[in-house]
Amino acid sequence: MDRSSDRPGHSNRLSTNVEDVQSEAVNARRSLDPRDRADGFAVRVEAAPEHELKLESLDKSGLTLMSVHEADEERPQEAVVWVPDGSVPTLLRKIDQFTENTRSGTPKNAALVANIEQIEQATVESLWQEQEPLPDHDAVVWWELWLDPALSEADPVETLRRLSRVHGWQMVPRTVGIGHFRVAQLRTSVRGLTQILRTNACPSEIRKPTFTEEFHSRELRDLHRDFVVDLVNRLRPAALGAPAVTLFDTGVDQEHPLLRPVLIGAHSVMSGEGPDDNDPRGHGTRMTGLTAFGDLEGALSSAALVQLDHHVESVKILPRRAPDTPRPFGEVTATAVATAEAADPEQPRTRVFAMAVTAESGRGINGTDGTATLWSAAVDALAAGTDVTVTHDRIDLLGPPEPGQSRLIVVSAGNVRDHQPSDLVDSTGNATYLDLCDTSRIEEPAQAWNALTVGAHTEFDHVPTADDYAGYRTVATPGSLSPHSRTSVLFRDAAALKPDIVMEGGNLLIDADVTQVTNHDAVSLTTTARSHLGQLLTTIDATSAATAQAARLAALAHAHYPNLRAETVRGLLVHEAQWTNAMIDGVYNRNGRRKIGAGQLARTVLRRYGWGVPTQERVLSSTASAVTMIIQGSLKPFVRDGAAVRLGELKMHELPWPREQLLDLDAAEVQLRVTLSYFIEPNPGRRGMLGQHTYASHRLRFALKGPFETMKEFEGRTAQAAQAEDDARTTVRPFDADRNWVVGPTNRDRGCLHADLWRGTARELADCGVLAVFPAGGWWKYHNSADRVGRPVTYGLLVSLTTPEVTADLYTPTAIQLGIPVPAEISTASETAVSIDSRLF
Repeated sequence: MDRSSDRPGHSNRLSTNVEDVQSEAVNARRSLDPRDRADGFAVRVEAAPEHELKLESLDKSGLTLMSVHEADEERPQEAVVWVPDGSVPTLLRKIDQFTENTRSGTPKNAALVANIEQIEQATVESLWQEQEPLPDHDAVVWWELWLDPALSEADPVETLRRLSRVHGWQMVPRTVGIGHFRVAQLRTSVRGLTQILRTNACPSEIRKPTFTEEFHSRELRDLHRDFVVDLVNRLRPAALGAPAVTLFDTGVDQEHPLLRPVLIGAHSVMSGEGPDDNDPRGHGTRMTGLTAFGDLEGALSSAALVQLDHHVESVKILPRRAPDTPRPFGEVTATAVATAEAADPEQPRTRVFAMAVTAESGRGINGTDGTATLWSAAVDALAAGTDVTVTHDRIDLLGPPEPGQSRLIVVSAGNVRDHQPSDLVDSTGNATYLDLCDTSRIEEPAQAWNALTVGAHTEFDHVPTADDYAGYRTVATPGSLSPHSRTSVLFRDAAALKPDIVMEGGNLLIDADVTQVTNHDAVSLTTTARSHLGQLLTTIDATSAATAQAARLAALAHAHYPNLRAETVRGLLVHEAQWTNAMIDGVYNRNGRRKIGAGQLARTVLRRYGWGVPTQERVLSSTASAVTMIIQGSLKPFVRDGAAVRLGELKMHELPWPREQLLDLDAAEVQLRVTLSYFIEPNPGRRGMLGQHTYASHRLRFALKGPFETMKEFEGRTAQAAQAEDDARTTVRPFDADRNWVVGPTNRDRGCLHADLWRGTARELADCGVLAVFPAGGWWKYHNSADRVGRPVTYGLLVSLTTPEVTADLYTPTAIQLGIPVPAEISTASETAVSIDSRLF
């Protein structure tokens, strides 16, 4: 912004702003207990309209960037900055130097000072991170305070506890440590928070806490006890050390005859409550049955033996009744993980953690916008392999993460509730429920990058034959989105693509007059009931049912492929998912060409269905028409170069497809499917999303060599793409061969699970043959921490080649080239590590 006409006036005004705020802060401290007095103050820095602040300069020279609100249609960009008393002279000097010129004749510190419109005292509203307005100033409500211990030598948590005792505020006993933050929950008013801003417990961010629970109840299905007894006699439990699904829910009925053989443990993190199911409808017991068996209807009606390959354990995370002092679900989830892992240390076991509990929407709250919260960031940290330490008054998620300790956490996308007939079908009888699902955003913590987020689709189309249901029909057509499922269609484009997959979640029935809607047993899944209800079997639906089935499938994958890491199994379920015809109706023309752009495909398909529906058959087997490789690799995203930190290395994976057979197929279309799955360490503070304040510790990308590229050109292009994206504002120049990708790099590179389909002729693919995995920035690089720089990260890379229905057999030559037995379950390709060097481009 050009302030050259009145630089002295602009500089003097900003200096006066800083001095006035400091004077107010010093006066306010005099009435405080000396132990609570801060040695600095928080200021709100507002950008000039249509300009951006230089955030890097607001986070050095003693200053600490606390949070950032990006510009929108109503207000410019603004930042909250902590200014220690000792750094005030430096800040004033920088502002004053704006009146001077550099040797080149430009104003000094222009990027910092010129774009600042004003500096004023930070308020509760400045630190408020939610889209909804602040509660009334006198309303006593719960708040989530993100405290940065680096702002003061005093312990901010102890100060907050002391203030709570003095003022009679209610505070959750246990705090959560994540990243460098301490997160506390406090019940007071805006006026109370204003007092805290003047102390050494001044929070960097203020958010709305998550104290919630989600249940889905169904009327009981009346089936005979004889069916259950028969199935129990046909059960063959899994081996002692087999993988387990660890279910976080309302507890479990441990005495249910179908669950006794599959349960290896039942625990509770609820004080004073045992592990029994406390839900009146037995939600935890219903989830356990589906997690163990899938839809029970098939097993009940069969006469065959049922061999189980995994176990189930339960951890109760939902109380019987709301406590006087609620607990944040980020802390509860971390405690539940630690409880399960410490329960049987003598028996090492692979676990899949499953949670169909979300922050329920309502009262003006519509899910999440994709921004990280304490709960979702805790899920991300736990998945990445962060250690968990629990004491009586705090829980710490300690870094750095250990890839060998990574955890697969399966979470539900959340449900659309309280369906109204008019929201599902219009006056002409056409289904309109997709509009409702598309405007119902997924719920916290399903936005977690590292989680496997599960939505619901449905194949159920059976209408009961009873007279009471004459004229009824199903709302969703088979193969389409379940009416229960939320989506991320309304997320901003940069947010992670969620859900990752969908599983069966049941349908709804609606009457001919569009006045009545019901979720009947006929359009739900059969599972175990809490036996205290007088029944052994019941039904379950919605994203709870979908999550239970996905967790079961992941456990089966671990049992079938015991050497796969958590991130690879997550990638495997996505890789083997497929869209139904109903999901992509209108996307392709008769010639198989896409009719819509890649961006619209991402919004209308990926953000509804993820990559579709995985099946047990596809996950646990392969065929001669689809050659699949699973590569578990690692690389160093960042290395030290003298005092600087730069991007580290990229990995080149040679794809061992038989070139001769591909050339024989000539112009026949083939499909290459690639899935890259890795876990990031979260940086959940909202200080902006560029450079050192990006959410992800590191980002990985993949690229395919073009048919006419040399290896040197490919390495140079890949290195250039890595460097350009690391700059965060540079647009990578499109590559000609990118047109063969269905989704494309612009849309697939969201979150930390990237999948795409390459479609082209066999002749084109014959000369591609090399797949690169490379880093593209992250906060580890800018944090410059000795325990992060140079640290290797792991990834799972899955590659499948599908040929048309012709006689060409690509599987056998590929297996021979790899030197593996035929048939093979997992194959790997050779890899080459390449340093990312600017000389490559």
